[in-house]
Amino acid sequence: MGKYAFMMHIIPLRKPSASPTRSPRSHLSATHLVRAAGASDAADIHLLVMGQAETGVLLPRSAEEIADAIDNFVVVADQHGRVMGCAALHEYSPSLGEVGSVVVAPEAQGRGLGSIAVRGVEGIARRRGIEELFAVTLAEHFFASLGFERCAIARYPEKLARYDAMMRHGVRIVPKSCYRKLVGWP
Repeated sequence: MGKYAFMMHIIPLRKPSASPTRSPRSHLSATHLVRAAGASDAADIHLLVMGQAETGVLLPRSAEEIADAIDNFVVVADQHGRVMGCAALHEYSPSLGEVGSVVVAPEAQGRGLGSIAVRGVEGIARRRGIEELFAVTLAEHFFASLGFERCAIARYPEKLARYDAMMRHGVRIVPKSCYRKLVGWP
C-alpha cells in the first residue's frame, strides 16, 4: 500500500439489486478522505478538470456537465475539506464503465491521491454492478500499477463514437492508450 495506508468510505450512490447489507467502510489516507462528490464540489472539480483539458490530457467538461453528473464523481479532500483530486465513473452499459476525469491538484501530486480516487470509482462500480472498467489515458504506468491491463480501444465502440462526435464539434483528441480491468464484486 505504500506510505499512505487508507480505508475506503464511499457512500453507495445506487444499490444493486440483491445486494447484501453492508455498512460503508472508511477510505482514508493519513491526511485525505475520499468521498462521494456533492453539489458543492462541482466548481472545484471543474477547475481541476479544465486545468488538464487545456493540455489535452483530459476531455473538456463544462461546469454544467459536471454538476449534472456529480453522483458519478468521487473527490479526495484534505484535512481542511479542500478538494485536491477527483475521478469519475462514466457508465456505458449496466456492466461497463469508464474511469475518467482523474485529476490531482499540482501541489498534491505524488502522494497517492490519484490511486485513492480510482479505487473510489472502482467501489462505486462494484456497488452498481459494473463488472468491467476501462480508461483511455496517457498515464499508462499509473493504470498498470492499479491492475489495469492494456487493450485495444476498438473494444469500446461507444468511446470511439463519442470521440467522433467530439471531433465533429472541434474538440482535439490526443491519442492515448486504453486499459481495462474486471472489478467484479468485493
